[in-house]
Amino acid sequence: MDYTFPFNTCETPNKHGIAQPYSALFNFFNCVIIFYFLLQTKRNYTFLLLLSIFCFELFHLFSHIIHIPGSIQINITHTLTYLMNVAFFYSFYCYTNIIPNLIFVLFLIVLIGFDIYALFNLSIVYYLLSQSVIFISLLLYYLHLLPKFIQNSLYQIIFFVGIIILLFLNEKYNCEKMLKLNPYFPYHIFIEIIGIILFHIICSNFYKL
Repeated sequence: MDYTFPFNTCETPNKHGIAQPYSALFNFFNCVIIFYFLLQTKRNYTFLLLLSIFCFELFHLFSHIIHIPGSIQINITHTLTYLMNVAFFYSFYCYTNIIPNLIFVLFLIVLIGFDIYALFNLSIVYYLLSQSVIFISLLLYYLHLLPKFIQNSLYQIIFFVGIIILLFLNEKYNCEKMLKLNPYFPYHIFIEIIGIILFHIICSNFYKL
């Protein structure tokens, strides 16, 4: 099945009202959590970081409420993931005052090239993977220079990112089968629940950077 966000997320959309109310509800909870930590930030770069995460999740919420025909929603979502990764890089740079070396920059360019190719030619799972690798690569590059509390969250972040990718793969290949078993169950909420855990870990640590 071709997987296009938000139309193929595994919650049967309503024809009237909120398109996917269960996914929207969990996204709303996530927005509240992110906004809470956004208000706790003390530095400009952490404020910008959490603001980028909040904007991503707010548009994610909107996308489950209203489905706009075409590819505009996936394109905006993808652009917002770039905004988040740029905000992570900016935060790491501001905290450490260190610019990545040439080899790492070339590595990021290769990842971005693959990501752009995947956006136009492959499924969402591939550019979800590429954006995740960009984020984790930035985190690993700066990790030894970051506070202990962020270092301690690394394995949790990688674990939950991996779970989200596996759940997207499950939706891509098994959504139709799952909906045949129960067309009214909002299977996509499993991704949203893990997303709440992941963003809570990130925001509760990075707002203190």
